[in-house]
Amino acid sequence: MMAPILCSGSRHHVLSATFFAAALVFAPLPSSATKMVPRSGEKSCREAVNGLISLLDAKTDNTALYRDTYGIVVNTCGLVSPAPKPKDPPLEHDPEKWKPVFREDHAPAKSHRDACHDLAAALVDLIEDGKHNTAVFVKARDDVALACPPR
Repeated sequence: MMAPILCSGSRHHVLSATFFAAALVFAPLPSSATKMVPRSGEKSCREAVNGLISLLDAKTDNTALYRDTYGIVVNTCGLVSPAPKPKDPPLEHDPEKWKPVFREDHAPAKSHRDACHDLAAALVDLIEDGKHNTAVFVKARDDVALACPPR
């Protein structure tokens, strides 16, 4: 059994020692330790991206589940990089100044969800090609982040 460190049995010394020990235990970590955020591995990223694709296919990109899954993909998959900055909003369409380029029988444009599905599928392809921790993956992930935010 260890002998007590305190010289006197006074309550003041016991409380001081307790607070000192607590300060050592709960002292803030060095700033470099707080910057090391664990990142998701390939398997969990693949599962999250496939979940995102399923939610897009089910047209549920306005749900809390989509927001959570989107957050996991954007914030934890791949290398750490600064958050992408939103692009300038597109110019407003003024029907009086614009003329249609295609005939009416032209194929319809891809829906927003279809485009996001394709971007997310490209992420899965990069993961399966072993490019999960590359700059190419970060760019593709940022493209998803900008184009497919929760509604």
